[in-house]
Amino acid sequence: MEAEETTLKLIAEMMRSFSQILKAATEIEEAGGQPFDEVLKKLFSPEKLAEMRNRPPPDLYAASLFKLASVAPKLQNLQALTTEEKKKISNEIAEIMAKTAASKQ
Repeated sequence: MEAEETTLKLIAEMMRSFSQILKAATEIEEAGGQPFDEVLKKLFSPEKLAEMRNRPPPDLYAASLFKLASVAPKLQNLQALTTEEKKKISNEIAEIMAKTAASKQ
């Protein structure tokens, strides 16, 4: 029974997180005046990534975008990922966010 309660709590937390993601995507669409996937396509376009990479020296933001771009395709089908793959991607994203936050302080 304890495992079931833990699972339900984790699912509830996941739904809260998903709600936050949807809210952020909506705000991005409203701010940019275009669908979220179009914003991502422009942000991760080869031209934009090359532009960021060529900034001397590459800043942490650009490095973060490259890292996020490398994991983004894996996020398309979460059910297909193993538990270990999900943990690895989660840790990579958390590390990116921590470094980005630390650089702004």
